[in-house]
Amino acid sequence: MKAVRFHQTGKPDVLKLETLPDPVPEHGELVIRVRAAAMNRMDVFLRSGSSSMPGFSMPHTGGFDVAGDVAAVGPDGDKSLVGRAVMVKARVTGPAATGKLDIIGITRPGGFAEFVRVPANAILPKPAHYSYDEAAAYPCVYITAVYGLVYAARLKPGETVLVHGGSSGAGMAAAQVAKVAGARVITTVGSPEKVEMAKSLLGADLVLNHRTDDPVAKIRDFTSGRGVDVVFDPVWGSSVARTIECLNWRARWIVLGMVGGLTAEVNVLKIMFREVTVRGIVEFLASEDQINATLALAHQNRVRPIIDRVWPLEQLADAHRQMEAGQFFGKIVVRP
Repeated sequence: MKAVRFHQTGKPDVLKLETLPDPVPEHGELVIRVRAAAMNRMDVFLRSGSSSMPGFSMPHTGGFDVAGDVAAVGPDGDKSLVGRAVMVKARVTGPAATGKLDIIGITRPGGFAEFVRVPANAILPKPAHYSYDEAAAYPCVYITAVYGLVYAARLKPGETVLVHGGSSGAGMAAAQVAKVAGARVITTVGSPEKVEMAKSLLGADLVLNHRTDDPVAKIRDFTSGRGVDVVFDPVWGSSVARTIECLNWRARWIVLGMVGGLTAEVNVLKIMFREVTVRGIVEFLASEDQINATLALAHQNRVRPIIDRVWPLEQLADAHRQMEAGQFFGKIVVRP
């Protein structure tokens, strides 16, 4: 089979299209013919060496958001599954395995290949009305959004949510999930073009260009001086100082990423006297019930991923460059 791997970290040029043996399923395993695999920021972090995960090693094939068809089952497998359209649940271990997570596309070869071998319990039914591209784009970011907003923040109808990075996959998903939950959505993006896209594609109630707008003043005006009840933050770093000024009393600040930097200076008095809760989340630690609740939104067609661009597998390096440049709205997908 064809697969893209990297043997050392570095720029996108380290990604190489290689010919490898087709995977063979063992007991309790399946092989999926990959129809689509979605890019996530962690793919860029691992390839660049800017961050790592327990169990990651090289040579490595990334891609933990995958959709395709069951191509083969192991010796003890259910042969009726062959040909079934599925999504892959990347997390093999459960949420109790903190620090020892076994994740397809991180600790195991992932979906940037023609085939991927997975445990039989790692497949999920593809929503019938989703394309393979949409199914691949769904799991990571929507589990993150539901886990963060519905379960960690306990978002209530009528509350106001600030979603940083609304043009990212996680931001897109969070805006949609917040709307389903009955919240008002404010989101930040980085260009006038993305402002218009966030209004039309996400239905956000207020869209701010973080490069040119004064978000504190506009958010305070929009909320009649109260501030936001929940922050969904895949940015951190550069966004922290202004975010603090936008918080309502007892706001919940959900941190899930660090594209704006790993560290930030925080005035703790503004956290204390507003009784703000700051909570970090990792979607791989969501419970099975929380994952199933997320999947229900897809099968009920209540949310739908936005696909920015689809790249052929042999141009995976260009997909990485596009993500690093921030020139996308929604999800970037790769097809073998």
